[in-house]
This record gives sequence, C-alpha cells and structure tokens, in this order.
Amino acid sequence: MDNINKLQRDILIDEIIKKMSSDKNTIFCSADFGAKSLDHLRNKFKKQFIHCGISEQAMFDVATGLALDKKKIFVYAMAPFISLRALEQIKCGPGIMNLPVSIISVGVGLGYANAGPTHYACEDYICLRAIPNINIFTFSDNTSVKLIIKKILKKPIFSYLRLDREFLPDLSRYFKNIDSDFRVTNTEKNFRNKIVLVSNGYMTHECLKIKEKYPSKFEVIDLIKSFPISKKIKNYISKSKKIVCVDEQIKTSSISNTLSSFVIENSIKIDISCIALPNKNFFENIGRKKMLKKFGLLSEQILKKINFK
Repeated sequence: MDNINKLQRDILIDEIIKKMSSDKNTIFCSADFGAKSLDHLRNKFKKQFIHCGISEQAMFDVATGLALDKKKIFVYAMAPFISLRALEQIKCGPGIMNLPVSIISVGVGLGYANAGPTHYACEDYICLRAIPNINIFTFSDNTSVKLIIKKILKKPIFSYLRLDREFLPDLSRYFKNIDSDFRVTNTEKNFRNKIVLVSNGYMTHECLKIKEKYPSKFEVIDLIKSFPISKKIKNYISKSKKIVCVDEQIKTSSISNTLSSFVIENSIKIDISCIALPNKNFFENIGRKKMLKKFGLLSEQILKKINFK
C-alpha cells in the first residue's frame, strides 16, 4: 500500500519497525491485536514485542521496568483504554521517573463513534497533560506522524502520541513552515489582524475548509505538539486579531485551556475562545460526522459561531 493512503498507525509502526531492525533495545508493548502493521511487527520481532493482554495498567508496569533497564519503550492500545484506565500507572511509572516511554493512543476524540461512550476519548488530553514531564502530540496527517516519530526514535522522550483511527488526507500543501511543534498556513507578517483557528487532528481539516472559503479573514495553526506549547507560536498569535481554538474534546479538556495559560504566561493581549464538544457524556452511536454535526463542529457550523465580519 502506498504511504499516502496508509493509516497514521501504520505509518508510525512502519518507522518503529525500521528502528527495531537496527536497535535491539527498542521494545514494543501492546494490549491490542488486529492491525496488519502490528501483526507484521509482532511476527518479525518476537523478542522485542510483548503482548500484555487486555491489561493496560500492567502494561505500564512492564514498560516502566524495561525503561529502567535502559530500553526504549513504545506502548500501544486504543485511546480510551491506554489513557484513563492506566492513568495512575502512567503517573507513577514513566511520569515520576521521566522515562523514555512513548504512549501510542489510537482513536482519539470521537474516532470510535460507532462503539458507544466507553470507546470515546474526549477527555484524555487534559488528564494526560496533568502528568509532569509529558510531551503530547496530536496528528492531522501522515506527514506530521513521520515528522514526530523520526524525532522521537532519534531521541526518546516521555510522550503521548494521539493518532486518528481514520485515514486523513495529507495537508502539507496548506502549510508554509515545517516545524516539529506546529504548522502554519502563512508567514508571521500575514497573520496580522486575522482570526487564527488553532486546532489539531481531525478538526484541523474542518478549520482548513474555513480558511479556503475566506482566505483573507482566517489563518490556521495545526498544533501538533499541544503540550508543552512552543514559544515560537507567540510570533504568530500575538499579531492576530483573535484566537479560536477548535477541538474534538469536551470543553474542559480542550487545547484552549493550555493556550489560554500560554497567553497569560507570555503577557499576550488577545481574545481567545473555544469551540469544542459540550461537557457531557456521549451515548450516541451515529458515526463521527453525524456526531460532529449534532454538536456543531463541522466547518460551516464553526463558521457561524465565529463573529468575523
């Protein structure tokens, strides 16, 4: 299969496989089966793959022990289970000791929108952000996945990697800069007096539809690394008219909380608002797009919520 058409998960695992071929200290732990790329890794590196069963908590205890033995660890599972179910072990293991454990979280937001409330991951961001030493990345396309995983494989860090379950088209043509922390749709100069839509993952695609419709009114920042936020972003948002954070998380878990803190800490005088999922539990099983439409997160609905004329 062509790289362009691969899922984010497969792109990431393919890069890890390349590293495992030359580095026996790179270990992959999983609480899941079923992905072709994962099966390939498991069959090719039997001594570097550990299936921990449906026990994410125990998986992090195993990962912590291996990391203390100087191994470079990747742990893999579905987003809702690898995040909140194992939060205590993440905190007390790689968190407290700042170990090079990378958490691969698949299906963030409403990615499993036909599986019910137990499978939604709409509050994982804020929960993981609360753990000291963590680095959080959310991917909107395969280009951003490759950019980050190559960097982590070169220099492992304690990280939470938020992958979309669906195939998302490449967005490279929209962005002017190639930065491992964020991408922007224009130069610093052209951000002046524009409304800046800050997003990541699936919602970046919705934000770019708005930018395409009103190119003179909007710019978009794809916030790949949403914690901690790069200080370089100040050069863009400080010149803009206002910031609107768009997120497929509940409002209390939105990136707007992190960006608001960043604005305050850096004494930036700018209006910042949030468009996200409501603070509630979701029991709908109607598919992702229908759920986004129901809660006002499609591009046309986002546009109506923004006073830009």
